[in-house]
Amino acid sequence: MAMTAGVNHVGLSVTDLAASKDFFVNILEFDVLRYDEGDRAYITDGTTMITLWQTAEREADVKTAGMHHLAFQVESVAVLREIEARMKQKNVRLQFDGIGVRGQEGGNIALFCYEPSGIRIELATSEKDLAGEIPIIGGCGVVD
Repeated sequence: MAMTAGVNHVGLSVTDLAASKDFFVNILEFDVLRYDEGDRAYITDGTTMITLWQTAEREADVKTAGMHHLAFQVESVAVLREIEARMKQKNVRLQFDGIGVRGQEGGNIALFCYEPSGIRIELATSEKDLAGEIPIIGGCGVVD
């Protein structure tokens, strides 16, 4: 049995604290627990706390050792579509051009994007595309 019991919080080093905070707050509707401009922000979705630190000197890169991606569960495809629309309105960089069925994972539906510091984010639902209407995309391991 593991000596740990889940994730306490996730700390992210970001290049632009205000932009990263706005991504999580204005697009994903996280709540701000604390914000020290130019230094740090503590945010939460009610389940997971994220700490954002103004410490990065360059954008994230999934081909460098460290975080490959951060994945969040969402309730439904409808919620994914709402998030996708917000991201497109804010010109957020999307991977695979938007929502799709993760081909390598057996059909769950997801949206992959990059937050302002280049950290890869996955938003996934347990729903399946039973009607076959959603395009098949790469999965978690596929990077561009």
